[in-house]
Order: sequence, then C-alpha cells, then structure tokens
Amino acid sequence: MVSKQTFIARIKQEFPDAIENQTKSYISFQVKNRKGKLQNFIEINFQNKGIKIAVLSKSLHDSDILLFNKKPDSFGWTLDAEYFIEDENSLNEILPFINKSYEFVKSGIKSECYKDFKEFLSKFVNQANIYNSKDIEIKRSQKLDGAEHIYPALTIEGIPYKVEMLNTGHFGPKSGNGYIKSPYFGYRLSDMDNSWINIRCGFQRFKLTEFKIVKWYSNNRDEDLDYKYFVKDLELESTAEPNDILKEFYDNFTSFYRESEKEEINMSENINEYKNILLQSKNLILRGAPGTGKTYLAKEIAKELTDGNEDQIGFVQFHPSYDYTDFVEGLRPDSNEDGSIFFKLKEGIFKKFCQNAIDSKKIGGQDNFDEAWDLYLEYVNNRDEKEYLTEFSYLTVNSRNNFNINYETKAQGTVLTKSYVYELYKDENYLKQPYYHNQGKKVLETLKKRFGLKDYISPEEVETDKNFVFIIDEINRGEISKIFGELFFSIDPGYRGEKGSVSTQYANLHKTDDKFYIPENVYIIGTMNDIDRSVDTFDFAMRRRFRFVEVTAESQLGMLDTALGDKAEEAKIRLRNLNAAIENIQELNSHYHIGPSYFLNLKDVDFDYELLWSDYLKPLLEDYVRGTYEEFETLETLKKAFDLINNERTEPQDIGDNDADN
Repeated sequence: MVSKQTFIARIKQEFPDAIENQTKSYISFQVKNRKGKLQNFIEINFQNKGIKIAVLSKSLHDSDILLFNKKPDSFGWTLDAEYFIEDENSLNEILPFINKSYEFVKSGIKSECYKDFKEFLSKFVNQANIYNSKDIEIKRSQKLDGAEHIYPALTIEGIPYKVEMLNTGHFGPKSGNGYIKSPYFGYRLSDMDNSWINIRCGFQRFKLTEFKIVKWYSNNRDEDLDYKYFVKDLELESTAEPNDILKEFYDNFTSFYRESEKEEINMSENINEYKNILLQSKNLILRGAPGTGKTYLAKEIAKELTDGNEDQIGFVQFHPSYDYTDFVEGLRPDSNEDGSIFFKLKEGIFKKFCQNAIDSKKIGGQDNFDEAWDLYLEYVNNRDEKEYLTEFSYLTVNSRNNFNINYETKAQGTVLTKSYVYELYKDENYLKQPYYHNQGKKVLETLKKRFGLKDYISPEEVETDKNFVFIIDEINRGEISKIFGELFFSIDPGYRGEKGSVSTQYANLHKTDDKFYIPENVYIIGTMNDIDRSVDTFDFAMRRRFRFVEVTAESQLGMLDTALGDKAEEAKIRLRNLNAAIENIQELNSHYHIGPSYFLNLKDVDFDYELLWSDYLKPLLEDYVRGTYEEFETLETLKKAFDLINNERTEPQDIGDNDADN
C-alpha cells in the first residue's frame, strides 16, 4: 500500500508548482488557471484500504474513462472521475491522467481549440487537394485561404502556425502518391536550434489522405515522431463535435509545444543548454540582432562553466586595429632606467590565458627559484663590496632584475638573465647560448649554497575539472586571419592539446624550443551582430571551427522582467510589435530586430517611451532604412507599431521560399 507521506511527496515532485490545500474531509492540489486563479486539479481522500482520488473529467477522452473506478456524470468542470490507488503500480498507472487534469486546468477549455483545429484542417485538406491536382500549374508559394501571411497564418491556443500550401522548392506529388514537403503546416519549437514540429502530408492519386507528425531541424532530415492519422478518420466534413481521433491528433501535435512552454528558456534557465553546447563544440559564437544581450549571456555561460571563478575567465573585444601581437605574442616597447626605449617580446592576452589553463593541470613538483633569486639580488644590491663571480668578474643588478657581469679588465660586460639561469636550473644540459653556461652554473651554485635553492622537480600533469572560458566580444570586427595566424590549426576542436602544437611567429626569439598549444580545458565564446557589415568578411576557415547559435530578441525577453519589474509587460508588447513591423519591411528581416537591451534604457528616461524612441531607437532604425524606398513612410510605420500597447501586433511578412523547406 502507498503511504500518505509517499503519495503527497510524489505529487509534489511531479507538480512542483502545485499548492496543497487541506480541508476536514480531503486534501486537494491547486494550480493557477489561465485567469490566474487557483483551481483544484485533484482531490485526495485517504482511507484504510487505500487512496481515492478524483480528477477533472473534462480533461479525459472517452477511452481514458475505461480505467476509472467511477465514471463521471457530466464531463464538466467537476472532479468526478474517481480512481482507487492500492499500490505503487496503480499510482504509476494513474499519474498520466492526473497530469491531464493538471494541464487542462492550466490551459483552459479545449473544446473550442478542437473546433478551431477541425475547421482549419478541413480548409487545409480542401485547398491542398486543389493546389496539388495534376491539372493545376502554380509556380509560387501559396497561403492558406483567408490568411494574410504564411507565418503566422493562424493562431490556435496561443500557438502561431506556419502554413505553406505550396512552394517552388517542392511542387506537388508528381506521381500523385507518397509524402511530400508541400503542403505542410507546423510551429516553431525552439529558437535555440531552429527546430519545428511539422505535419507532413501523404497523398494517394493527388488526394491528401494522411498526416504525419515530424520534428524538423535546420538543414537536417525529418525526425519521425511515430504519429500518423488518416484524413477519413478525422471526420472533417461532419457537423458533429470533433471526434476523439481528432482530439488525440491535436493533443499529440501540440504536446511538444506544451513541453517546451513548460521549459521555456529565459535568461537564467537557458544557461545550462548553452553550456552543454559549448562543452560539446569547444568553440561557440553567439550571433543575433543588436541588443539581444549576447555579451551578458556569454559571461553568464562562462560563470556557469567555471563555477564563477573569475581567474578562469578571459575577455577581449576585437576591433579593426587589433592584431596578432595583442592576442598571441609580439614585440612591445619597454624602457630602461635612463629612459631609453627598447623592444621586448611579450605574451599576448590569449597566450597568457592558455598558459594559466596549462598550469592548472600541474600539481606537485619543487621549484623555489624565484624566492632564491630575489634573495640574491637583494644581497648584491645591499653589499658594499663587490660580489665576485670569478677572480676577474663581479655581479651588479640592472633595472630589469637581471645580473650584469662586469670585468676588472674594463672589457665589455654581459648580461646574465633570470630566464636563462632558470632554464639552466630546470635542465643542466640546456644548450641555448652556451657562452653563458659556465657563468649560469656558478650563479646556481651560489643560490644553492647560500640562498636555499632546492633541486628542481618537475610538476606532474593530472586530469582536472577546471574549465577556462575565453570570451571574444565582437569577434567579427577584427581581421581574423591577422589575429589568429597559425592558431587556425590549434583552435580546431579536433586539435586541442599538445597534438595541436605550433611554432609561433616569434619562435626564433624564444629562449626555449617549447611550442604553443591550446589546452583541452579552454573554451572560446565569440559574439557577433548579424547586421554588422564585417560579418560578410568573417573568415570561412574560422567559420568551420565554430558552432553558431542564434540569440533571438524573443528568447532574451526575460531580462526585462528582471530589470523593469511590473513595467516589463508593456515594454515586451511594444518590442514585439516593433519587431513584427520590422519583418514586414521588404529590405529588412529578423536579423534587424531590436533587442531587449535597448529597452533597459527606460530606467534612464523615467519610462518615457517617446524619449526611448527619439534618443535610442529612431537613430538605429534610420540607419536601417537609409536610402530605401519611402524611407520617411517606413519610419512612420515602425513608430506606429512601437506605439501599440496591446497584443494586436503587426504580423511578420511572408517568408516564402527562404524558409520553405522546413
């Protein structure tokens, strides 16, 4: 028998947003309906022989009722479908039906939705049969009768449908039989991967006879979801209420949207999805319209991947004058104590970052060279007498904390650098610059005898879970080939680690023969604006090495909730209306959307939308439409859309053949 505690815990686990409500005779669980009011979706009565529950009968199909112990009387808004839970198996059996009651309360009455869907299907089938007749010749995309646009053609229960009756890419069933991509209808499932749930149509003798539910990803084959329905079983010509098969078709077709709606990704919730994409691909570029919060999102992904450790996050913004010497390494000016200028080889920001990531994978070892060296420098500096290295040479300290070797004979002295002595310390057989070898060994002997230098023990390389994330903001604004150079090879995800080692452009100036590589625990995130002209010049070799993910304005609306609070809703409505109008402009598309970041400026203008328009949005939109036909009228149209503060937004224009293949 299932205990009361176990059952209550299970309900809370399955329905985390449900609220427990206790009365004298029973316990119920409530959830907010579409009007925002709490409503029961299950009533529970604990008895000695088990647990009796009741769910909303209106949420059930005729076939579902067969499972219940007591049949409902009305199939109305009452919890009158009863079931008796005796053990764990019966609990698992009834849970899907409790979920139906839960979903029904949250979603509202579906009977009208079924009727709308039936009416739409009837029109769709009739029009498809006409357009795909062997006798008709139509050479362009066609809309659903009565619809102004292909997408969205209509909206049922809040889901915008794309309906393509015909497109030039796939014109009709040539033989009159089989499945084709035109006509079809569906809805966008996710902006993240541009996935859609679509309905493919099966024909026999040029007549639409079957519907099949598939999932479509950009540039990939359909994924069959194992749902198929025959047109004759849907009884579309009947004047009776929608039958159970049609209801099942609708429920299964829309269920994927409901699932995605439950998991709707806002700024905080989608970080994990982006993080997983980055872990898989190593290199990620967040692309999208201006103001969609790509840089902020990149930083949040980096924090998630590094557990918020700032030392494991690097950041740089590319610009046209940025080059290899800034990024990898190069000669940089430095000065002596006397003010004279010289050039010194210095590591760039990315090379330093990678070295830190490499060092994080090393543990143990023994190396106190820096400490001993500093002690020796201090000793020589403070000594009144000369510190002789040999009978005829002595040491002094120069401005860069290296030793000058001076000769009593007034012969020209030399410089013994810290870096050379350190390499000799790590490897007594170090062969570079052999003329310094004896002097370096003498300094090492002194360091060991008088300043506590210990024998060098190389650290051991171990596996580590430390991740390092390097963010390149505006990655497309730099001249990529000039900045990365030979790192085009090393940055490839397949050549991370020592197998991707390369000699840098300044390798001849290195004091060692070590090559440079990008360690496997380094991940790179780039950001770019879709409308930036420099996108067109982004190196194709580099494109192949990055995974591109679009960040849409719609997917980032959550930032307005956080920043604007109860004033966010109006901002969202205006933003959506404006973006819909932008898509209606012939020369523009979704790449020119206005991102929600622009609306964060509302706080700076005391929520004056006229100021937001004139000072922030209008200048950008003027750049968008400058030189186009009817430039002034276009701006007026966009302003009217921006001024709309209800949901009667301007619908996007047809997207026709550009998106016809999904």
